[in-house]
Amino acid sequence: MKKTIVASVSAFALGILLTVVYFNYSPTCAEQKNSEVSTFSPLTTKVVYSIADSVTEGYYFPTHDNLLVMDRSNAEVSEAFIVQVAPAKFTHRHVHDDTEQIFFILSGKGRLDLEREGKKESYNLNPNDFVHVPRNCYHQTFCEGTDSLKYLAIDVFPNGHNPVEPTWDSHAKAVCDMKGWNYDEARIKKN
Repeated sequence: MKKTIVASVSAFALGILLTVVYFNYSPTCAEQKNSEVSTFSPLTTKVVYSIADSVTEGYYFPTHDNLLVMDRSNAEVSEAFIVQVAPAKFTHRHVHDDTEQIFFILSGKGRLDLEREGKKESYNLNPNDFVHVPRNCYHQTFCEGTDSLKYLAIDVFPNGHNPVEPTWDSHAKAVCDMKGWNYDEARIKKN
């Protein structure tokens, strides 16, 4: 019963999210054509992406790995990447004011800690779970199994991408600067 309710609420939230993004924030083709800032064109961007490790661009942070699937520069209001958290590891606690996040758990077991409106919540994460993290909510994922926690993360920017971080790479550099991590080391895969 609980899974049915969670799935129904998640599907409803995704429907609302996609409706808001589509009707309120998608520029028309004419607006895109006349835009001096954006070079995005829905008629020329790549359509099919792979989540295979061999074709994704990796960012290997001290806390977790991010494997870029679709860069934000290839879409109007989104980006996608695989997050991998090793056993007994966790992502850093953080918040996004510019994006909602959607996770689809691919493998492993874990936990999501979420804080919204001053209340702390905790959720178990299992394969095939669908997760919605609203904007302005501190969150952190933990791997709690013997295998890595692996999930597809999709960022949705309701107001468009941050112009200061027009690509995933520029965002990764900003995260490294903020956390005191070495960006060049984050680009080297660890075995």
